[in-house]
Formats: sequence, C-alpha cells, structure tokens
Amino acid sequence: MRTHLTILAASAAFVVSGLAGCGGTPQDAANLAAGAAATPTGSLTPPSEQDKTWMKEIHQVNLAEIQAGRLGESKGTTKEIKSVGKMLVDDHTKLDSQVTQAASRLGIELPSSPNKDQKELMKKLEGASGKDFDTMWLKGMTKGHEQAIEATKKEVSDGSSQVATALAKAAQPQLEDHLNALRKAQGD
Repeated sequence: MRTHLTILAASAAFVVSGLAGCGGTPQDAANLAAGAAATPTGSLTPPSEQDKTWMKEIHQVNLAEIQAGRLGESKGTTKEIKSVGKMLVDDHTKLDSQVTQAASRLGIELPSSPNKDQKELMKKLEGASGKDFDTMWLKGMTKGHEQAIEATKKEVSDGSSQVATALAKAAQPQLEDHLNALRKAQGD
C-alpha cells in the first residue's frame, strides 16, 4: 500500500516537473503535487474515458505536429514558417514526453501513430512544394491546433484524473501560443 502511494506521488511529481516546459504555472505544479501527496493510498482518481480519450488524442496530435513541424522547417518558403515549424517540433516533443510518461503511469495505452486524417495531411504536405506547401501547411496546422485546443478545454472541464487535467491545463496556453503564431504567419 505504501509503495502504491509512493509511486502515485512520484508519478505526479514527474509530470509536475515537466509542466513548466509546457506552459504550466508554478501554481499548477504546486496544486498537483499537493493533491497527490495528500491523497490517501489508492484514492487517486483513476483516469476516466474522457481522460483516456484526451491522452490518446493529444499524443496523436503531438506525433503529427512533430512530423509537420519538421516539414515546415525544411520545406517552408518563409522564415516565419520555418520558425513556427521549429517551435512545433520543440514544444510538441516536450509535451509528448510528458504525455507518454503520464499515460504509462496511469495505465493508458497510447496509439503508435497519428490518426487517419493527420496521416493524409502529412502525405499531402510531403508531396507539396513552394507557396502551395506554405498555404496547405498553415491551413492544416491551424485547423489541427484549433481541434487540439477544443479537446484540451474539454479535458480541463470534464476530466477526472488530477494528472491528466493538470497536464491539459499546462498544455492549453502553449497550444494557444502556437495557434497565434500560425495565424500571424498567415497574416491574420
């Protein structure tokens, strides 16, 4: 029993340690750590279907955004697209590390690749070039971030796992920053 509490507290502490790199505030981290430490053995809320769905979806978003970010860095024709591409690679790599570690500790099995729509977009992007690539990339990344933000807001409001909801709260501002950067690159 004591080992179970130690594992849960360590799990929450690990996620907390990475929250700052994903836009989380020190208060988010303190709240999660305090909640995990104060939780009696075995009573940490297990992940709900909402938590599991969000963790799986955000993992697929991360996989797709890392791949798309690399394409933006290499194929983008403007310094803005190259810069946003690098930001997506860096930030989604960090977020995905936190998501996969949290999912492992929560017993959530994550998919091994992006979803069908994400794969189709990557295929189209790989075949595009020049201004066509830029337009398609910006449109696809904007749409993807809008969907990710919507799903993350749902996790924040409807999730039950302290670890998953804290991760969503920490990720939301960064996803919004990405969306703003994409819109700026589009000239919106």
